[in-house]
Amino acid sequence: MSWDSYVSDQLMSTGNLTMAAICGHDGQVWASSKDFTPSPDEALKLVKAFEDPSGLAASGMHIAGTRFVYLSGTDETLRGKKNTVGVHVAKTKTAIIIGVYEEPIQPGQCAVTVESLADYLRGVNY
Repeated sequence: MSWDSYVSDQLMSTGNLTMAAICGHDGQVWASSKDFTPSPDEALKLVKAFEDPSGLAASGMHIAGTRFVYLSGTDETLRGKKNTVGVHVAKTKTAIIIGVYEEPIQPGQCAVTVESLADYLRGVNY
C-alpha cells in the first residue's frame, strides 16, 4: 500500500478529518490530501515539538500556512485549534500523521482516526 492510500483509505475515507498528511521525521511530506501540504520546515518543527513542546505555547503550531493555538500534547500526540478548525498530530517511529478537522467533526473523532493509524504503523515498526 502506498502512503497516498493510507491518507485516502485510512484517514480521509472515515469522514473524521477534512485534511490529512503523513510526513517523515526529516520533514518530508510522504503523502497528503488534496490542497493540503505542510511545508518540510513546519513538519520538522512538529517532530521536534514532541521532544520539547514549550515553544508551541508561544508560537503555536504552523501547518500548511495556518497557525493553530497549541492546546496540549504528550510524547506521542500534539493538539491545536483555530476557531472551528482543529489539528491532531501523532508520532510514530519514523513519521508523523497530521489530521485536520472542522466542525461539526468532533476532536475525539479525529483523534481516534489519527491515533488508530499511528498505533498500526508503530505495530509494523514505522
